[in-house]
Amino acid sequence: VATDRLRIVGEENQKTGTEINFKPSKETFTKCNFDYQTLEHRIRELAFLNSGVHIDLIDQRETDEKKVSFFYEGGLKAYIEYLNRSRNAIHDVIATTHEKDGITVDISLEWTDGYHETTLCFTNNIPQRDGGTHLAGFRGSLTRVLKAFIKKENAKKTPTDLLGEDVREGLIAIISVKVPDPKFSSQTKEKLVSSEVEGVVSTLFSKYFNEFLLENPKDAMNIVSVSYTHLRAHETREDRGWR
Repeated sequence: VATDRLRIVGEENQKTGTEINFKPSKETFTKCNFDYQTLEHRIRELAFLNSGVHIDLIDQRETDEKKVSFFYEGGLKAYIEYLNRSRNAIHDVIATTHEKDGITVDISLEWTDGYHETTLCFTNNIPQRDGGTHLAGFRGSLTRVLKAFIKKENAKKTPTDLLGEDVREGLIAIISVKVPDPKFSSQTKEKLVSSEVEGVVSTLFSKYFNEFLLENPKDAMNIVSVSYTHLRAHETREDRGWR
């Protein structure tokens, strides 16, 4: 409710923009304390997702003020390098950004010599812990293109034996899409269900990944080699009855 008409309250400065202040209501929320680690993780994530944006996190709750600045020009490529800083990569980061039908797809990935897959998914900067159609489009095209490359180059005699889980072991990937009107499975937005996104991601990434494999034969063979190493490891575990 307005308490007065607009009026001049001071001298004009040269700064422009919008400043937003908020304070959670203790009548609504049972816990109103902000966790610094949670905020730091999320703000770093946003800085990676929005290349060139500078974000400061300042904690003034204690006597000694704590301030951290986040700024990354490399976007998702820099994010992959950050996640893999303690891992051994087998090739340089693969990164691509393209747009189709009003949907922007930004993907970066890198294989390491590890055995765990890490794939992070985002829609309009919002994380999807349960993935969704963008993840399905990426995974499907990743396996399909790699198997087609193996068959064409005759890199292995039995390319059809390679499964998605063999391809993705040791993979670190980030999928970020910008969608005009995204649809999610729930209010928490933990899974994207927009059906049109899967086809766009699959089409754009398939084209780029196929070109990458053809133009970078050494990296391509490293990826094929590590995938078949994982395949043989899976077959060994199954032979021994491991699940």
